[in-house]
Amino acid sequence: MSERKKISWLWGLLLLVIGAVLLFTTQYIMKATSSQEFCLSCHSMEQPHAEYEGTVHFTNAKGIRAECSDCHVPHDGIAYVKAKIVALKDVWYTMTGKLSDQDAFEKHRLEMAQKVWEDMKANDSATCKSCHSFDAMVLSDQKEAAQKMHKLAQETNQTCIDCHKGIAHFMPDIPVDNAAAGELTKHAGQFSVSDKVLYSLAMSPAQLAQGGDLRLMPYAELTNWKEDGDKITATINGWQQVGAEGIVYMDLGKRINVALLGDEVKDKLNVAKTVHDDVTNSDWKQVDFEVTIAKSAVTSDINSLNSFGNNLNQTHCSGCHAAISADHYTANQWIGVVNSMKDRTSMSADDVRAVTIYLQRNGKDMVKNSH
Repeated sequence: MSERKKISWLWGLLLLVIGAVLLFTTQYIMKATSSQEFCLSCHSMEQPHAEYEGTVHFTNAKGIRAECSDCHVPHDGIAYVKAKIVALKDVWYTMTGKLSDQDAFEKHRLEMAQKVWEDMKANDSATCKSCHSFDAMVLSDQKEAAQKMHKLAQETNQTCIDCHKGIAHFMPDIPVDNAAAGELTKHAGQFSVSDKVLYSLAMSPAQLAQGGDLRLMPYAELTNWKEDGDKITATINGWQQVGAEGIVYMDLGKRINVALLGDEVKDKLNVAKTVHDDVTNSDWKQVDFEVTIAKSAVTSDINSLNSFGNNLNQTHCSGCHAAISADHYTANQWIGVVNSMKDRTSMSADDVRAVTIYLQRNGKDMVKNSH
């Protein structure tokens, strides 16, 4: 063998050894940097880890634990390498003190969460699907709300992260488009003598003509009204379920809240008739009563109320999945749907009431009655 060939072979062998060392070193580094211990070596990860420890992904009846890398690092291919390169930004954040304390973390929580959501959306929730699969689900064993949402997800080609944001970490506060709320406020106390129906803007205190306090819910309809200084007196119509007279509902058998009554007033309403409802298998009383309420608590502009409700649905509900149109569920079904999702949002109790009643009033069995 000539001297030139020997040198070529030696160089080839050297390059092979160097390549092997680099390969195994890279593999070792990538594996080591995917460990739970490495993730938690950054001070900024202490809070998200504490949040994760309170979830089913950390402790569950089956004893299966999903660690940081199981959810945040693709398991193979180019996506795995890309994720590792992109993760260098976390090292930079640590070095520059971008997430130096909890206040700094909260300041950037929404930004970081949205980036993770975008990545998982783009890869069809690949890390989620390494453990979970629609094909392997027995929907009949799931809760009714989960069955409905998983069926809807399959029908609309949604992916896991569309609905399961906030499943391992606290949800960030998602700023609401305040245009609708601001517009709604502008219409407080706005009505004219030609308006036949006024609407309660939010849950508001009122007084029964016969004496006693009650609370009107958003969208409560006031008719036969007249001004009395800075207040108005008006008539409310609705339905009480026998045995549960503390709530006045908008329609027979439809649990759309109109008013909440205390024990001292719930039996003071005028009862027009009592009928039996086969759907709820109970008796219902058609009632009316006169109330006094502040002028600033009502409006005649139902369009602004609907815009506000729709804004809440689009802003908060679409934060997890494509916003569901109001006519997808019945008025009574919407109660369970909203209750199952509200804790994944940053909506206030007032917002939850408003979006629930908005969706109910425009539910698929109420469209004919919508205003």
